[in-house]
Amino acid sequence: MADDVAVDAEGNAYITDLNKSKLWKVGVSGEYLLPIESPIFSPAVWYHKLATLNGIVYHPKGYLLVSHSTTGDLFKVDIMNNNAVKLVKMIGKSLSLPDGLELLSPNRLVVASMLGISLVGSNDDWETATILEKAPVVRHRFATGVTVKDAKVYINHMFGMGYPKKKHVLAEAVFAVL
Repeated sequence: MADDVAVDAEGNAYITDLNKSKLWKVGVSGEYLLPIESPIFSPAVWYHKLATLNGIVYHPKGYLLVSHSTTGDLFKVDIMNNNAVKLVKMIGKSLSLPDGLELLSPNRLVVASMLGISLVGSNDDWETATILEKAPVVRHRFATGVTVKDAKVYINHMFGMGYPKKKHVLAEAVFAVL
């Protein structure tokens, strides 16, 4: 099941498959090019396979950052090096139910989750990462997407209770240092 998408510098699209633990690469003309698969995308525990790869963002250095919904793992996929996949080592707390991803800067990543918004930092080109700050989500809503404009972070709260006549709620994220 196609979920999130990122586009590289050449215009190729990379789509997360929420059910199959893989990425799809699609060319600039819309043609399917290849799957990107790795054993580390597939967790050993059965219930972690119910919702797998979800958030994805293209990094300007030529790789992808990809989140796993149920394990909270963050992966670095080097599309310039035969799609090599590495697990980003989280220092301290790990991500909880990550969904949408967006870069605030080359070393700062915003992660949307139904449990809150995380600002994640890395000082070693995403070999390791740390949750630096958190922001709450709109009550009774699930944050599923994130975008950045003029250094401000905006969150799409897609579904949930509390706003019966609205399907989506957009809100600016206000972070608090942990």
